[in-house]
Order: sequence, then structure tokens, then C-alpha cells
Amino acid sequence: MRLKRPGPRASRSRQAASCSIISMYYEIYIDQFFAEQFLIGVILLAVTGILCHAVVSWKRLAAGALLSAVCMTAFVCLRMPMLFPMSLPAAAAAALWKRPLKKEWRHNRNGTLMLLAVTVCFGGAAEALCSLLPLSVTAVSALAAIAAYGLTRSLGRQIQKGGRAAEITIRKGERSLVLHGFVDTGNQLTEPVTGRPVSIAEETVLEELLGEGWEERQGFCLIPYHTLGESDGWMRAVVFDEMRVVTRLGSKSFQRPLLALYEGELSKKETCQMILHPEHAPP
Repeated sequence: MRLKRPGPRASRSRQAASCSIISMYYEIYIDQFFAEQFLIGVILLAVTGILCHAVVSWKRLAAGALLSAVCMTAFVCLRMPMLFPMSLPAAAAAALWKRPLKKEWRHNRNGTLMLLAVTVCFGGAAEALCSLLPLSVTAVSALAAIAAYGLTRSLGRQIQKGGRAAEITIRKGERSLVLHGFVDTGNQLTEPVTGRPVSIAEETVLEELLGEGWEERQGFCLIPYHTLGESDGWMRAVVFDEMRVVTRLGSKSFQRPLLALYEGELSKKETCQMILHPEHAPP
């Protein structure tokens, strides 16, 4: 089988086709692109703030969206689309980060990662809507934001549900006890004088560590509390030597924790023997 070399006409046609492919380009209106990125930035930061339970003012929200739009526009003008992800930490720093940065680095890290997750969900939803429905950019952005919020909200609940359950090891002298509990953001009990966080455990369980006559031997302090549907009351609280909390999100040890003794059962199924204060939970 012989191969026939292309003639001059064929080679010229191929050269013209290659030239036409090379000369393809996109027209981008900078003002429209900037406005779209600013709108998308406001939506993404607002959704991220809601999911992170962060109180974000409109000034910081606008500043973060503006910084993101400026970065995206600059990268387009410089023909560096590979730098687009750099606008995410810049927007998160302007809108979500807390100061001082060293003490709040966990919160700042979680806010940046949540913004990345929301952006990925938003991008996938927006692309799907653009391919299925002939809608404007504003409508697509609004619908994609709703879809991204629902998806990240569902994932956040699953992560939070898995991270709330905890295994707690309490040590008093040479004795130790392992309890099962969960982190309750509604538990805001603190010691009135020092402001130390107070976790709650069943009295019958903690008495195994304290022993008989512990009230006279060690003493206790009174913690005021209030629950819905019940009158105000007091709970006795005792300082233990050490408490180690292990959850799905990590582990952390606390020296001399203050634990309140609850007279009754926290759970009828005996699946919860302790309610942890949020400050007694791993980051």
C-alpha cells in the first residue's frame, strides 16, 4: 500500500486551518468580568460566614469580595489564570480572619478551607446550571449559591455530628475513669468568680472517683445554672487532676478541670454520661 504525499494545495489548506486555530481568542470585558467576580465573591463569602457561624459585617464582606475581584481581574490581564486560587486566601483574610493571627490561626484556617469547599461546590453547580438552563449570570450565581449552601451545610452537619461525640478520661489521684459524652455548644456554664468553663457529668458516675465522704475531704463550689422550663438552681462542682477528651476531630488534655455534678441521668439510654463545655473540646 503506497502513501501519496499531499500536494501543494493540500499543504496550503492545512496551513490555513492551523493558522485559523492558532488565531482563536476570547473577548473579555474587564468591567463586566470585575462586576461578576465581585458579585460571586459576596455570595461565596456570605455563604461561608453562615456555615462557619462567623459574624461578618457588610464592610468586611465587601472588602473581601473587592479584593478577590481585583486579584482575579489582575490575573486575567497578566494572562496568569493558574494564579486564580490565590484570590481565595486573600478574600478569606479580608473578610473572615480574626486577629491576633497567632492565637486565632485555627479559626482562620477553617474559614479558608470552608471558603475553598464552598467555591468548589459553587463552581460545579454553576457549570451544571449553565449547561442545562439558558439563564443570566446573576440567576446562575444565585441558584448556584443556594445549591452550594445546601451541599456544604449537609456536609458540615455530618462532620459536626461525628465530631460532637467524645470519649473522656478523667483522673483523680491514682484513679481514672472513662466516660462517653458529647460537646454541647449550648453549655455555657462558667465558674462565677474565675470564669473557668464547667462541664457537666452524672454525679453517680463521678462518685466512683471521689469516694465516700468526698464533700468533707475535698470540698466543692456551687455553680448557678438555668434551663428552659425549669427554675434556677445550683450544682456542686469539683476540681479533678486531669481530663483527656478524644473526638473525631482530635484529642486534648486539660489540667485541673472543673466538673459539675448532675443529680440524675443525662441520657436514659446511658449513651451520654457527660456534657462537655465547648472550651473543653479539641479544636
